Amino acid sequence: MTEVTGTEGKFTVTIRQYPRYVDSTKCIACGMCAEKCPKKVDDVYNEGLMKRKAIYVPYAQAVPLKYTIDPDQCLYLQKGTCGACEKLCPSGAINFKDRETTRSIHVGSIILATGFQSYDPGDQDNYCYNQYPDVITAMEFERMLSATGPFGGHLVRPSCKQRKNLPETYPKKIAWLQCVGSREINRNTNEYCSSVCCMYAVKQAIIAKDHDRSLRCTIFYMDLRTQGKNFDHYLENARDAGVRFIPSRVHSIEKSVDSDELRLRWVEDDGRLQEERFDLVVLSTGLVISAESARLTEKLGVATDKYGFTITNSFFPVSCSIPGIYACGALSGPKDIPQSVMEASAAACAATENLAVARNTRTRSRAPIAERNIARQEPRIGVFVCKCGTNIAAVVNVPEVAAFAKSLPHVVYVEENLFTCSQDTQDKLAEVIREQELNRVVIAACTPITHESLFQDTLINAGLNKYLIEMANIRNHDSWIHVDNPDAATDKAKDLVRMATAKAVLLEPLYQKDVAVTRSALVVGGGIAGMTAALAFAGQGYPVVLVEKSDLLGGYGNALYRTSTKNDVAPLLSQLLEEVRSNPRITMYTGSEVTNVRGFVGNFESDITHDGTGKTIQHGVAVIATGAEEHKPTEYLYGTHPSVLTHLELDELLKVDDPRLSS
Repeated sequence: MTEVTGTEGKFTVTIRQYPRYVDSTKCIACGMCAEKCPKKVDDVYNEGLMKRKAIYVPYAQAVPLKYTIDPDQCLYLQKGTCGACEKLCPSGAINFKDRETTRSIHVGSIILATGFQSYDPGDQDNYCYNQYPDVITAMEFERMLSATGPFGGHLVRPSCKQRKNLPETYPKKIAWLQCVGSREINRNTNEYCSSVCCMYAVKQAIIAKDHDRSLRCTIFYMDLRTQGKNFDHYLENARDAGVRFIPSRVHSIEKSVDSDELRLRWVEDDGRLQEERFDLVVLSTGLVISAESARLTEKLGVATDKYGFTITNSFFPVSCSIPGIYACGALSGPKDIPQSVMEASAAACAATENLAVARNTRTRSRAPIAERNIARQEPRIGVFVCKCGTNIAAVVNVPEVAAFAKSLPHVVYVEENLFTCSQDTQDKLAEVIREQELNRVVIAACTPITHESLFQDTLINAGLNKYLIEMANIRNHDSWIHVDNPDAATDKAKDLVRMATAKAVLLEPLYQKDVAVTRSALVVGGGIAGMTAALAFAGQGYPVVLVEKSDLLGGYGNALYRTSTKNDVAPLLSQLLEEVRSNPRITMYTGSEVTNVRGFVGNFESDITHDGTGKTIQHGVAVIATGAEEHKPTEYLYGTHPSVLTHLELDELLKVDDPRLSS
């Protein structure tokens, strides 16, 4: 995105599209071009831990799964030599004459979700990151753990990969050093906490021990910040699993004189100096804003803080300083995946509120694919067994399960997949169904709760009724719970596939009926969350009923004084209340309760008691925003000494500038 003009609702965005030198409409991703390409370069996606060719697929599950040429590394584009890919491409997809193009698009809103960059510890010479190959960053360790990563998911010391003709060596002791590039005021300007490093270090230690139960994992920390629902429980599980936590800040990393091990020294709480050797050291690097994101926000005129994160309001956490431009994820501050997903949903909602009147005005209907009639056909079952990276394959012998599936009745095709849910595998699966004339499909993979609808769409694209599929959950029901017994897990996987195949024989096409949806919403709870949800529904054009048990809206927001970002709550809450009261699409019931609910998704009926009388409303969806209560302790002299207060009671004193605060 090179330029943005206009205002909210009427932006004109100029986009520069770089040439990929491969026609994506012709590329069949056969890989022949990369196989013959003579130029190898560092693979940036894999953090430089392996090489890739000058013509490459960015990563294993890239969408679209098409090759692209790196113009800075291609011998033909740089020197006019080679051109092997063009000569060998069977579909004639190589186009060295491809050029950069620019186009303009008209949009009503813009969402910035450019993410973060992992802090580069190269300038901290005491950690010797660029000097010792076995000192790596957390992102590099993530790629090492990945089945599609540089080491195929195996924990191998990077140093052994640099030594030719020597066997691979596996680490026995790994150390994590926390707060590298975060909470530091001496070495850099990143005084802030990156918030995710403690949790991802704990997660990596647990996964590492899943690879090798004898592995000794140690995390050195200043203080562990694992706040969040069940996060602390996860930390305690790590302690129980044998992960060692040492409250100390390691100053430097040194190479052992007599071995390839790395030597760490630290001071215990009692002042004793300790020393230990490790095979691998992982630097838990913080989250920073990339130079590209900084240039983008500057170009758009979006306000940022001194670290480059977008400035937002406590009550409008995804709205930027420019109306119509929204930010979500780590661009507005360090945060983990769940928080990023929630912010993405919020940004999508906020960005479409003012565009609700234009909804569906440019919708195009997809032509339905004719469904193949399988009546009176003998079952022809295809079985697809997923490795799920190492999620399944690290425990279950997938080739053995696939071989077993071939012996089952009515099975005419069996295939193993690295990731059956990936887009390229979905396309291939649909092609196989057509070519092999399969009329039943068995997927041995993950849980159908999250994946069945995806595979059903694939069947539709292949011309099969979407209910002619059966899933064998060999991950949640097998590999995840039988990690210590691979042989038994493999036998169980065979049983699950056998049962799924037997059931698939009996499957018949089913057809859904369209049911009208009640296009209104119910929000239970009139606090800040409930009012915000009600306004979001109304902003999208839907009528909404807001039910609050008390006589006042606002909930605990009425008791709060100021947010951590120094936004006074009272005026913001007043604005929110006024918007709710004045919105014609919102019907409020205070002093009311929901007493009964019946119906099903899209069509609910709820009984409400209001002013002693009953009322029934119809709605398609409901949001429960009933909040929580402040804990009232029985210890610490609370309730018996006037100077012992809860945080809400203290906020009340701050609001009125109580004299007790200055005495």
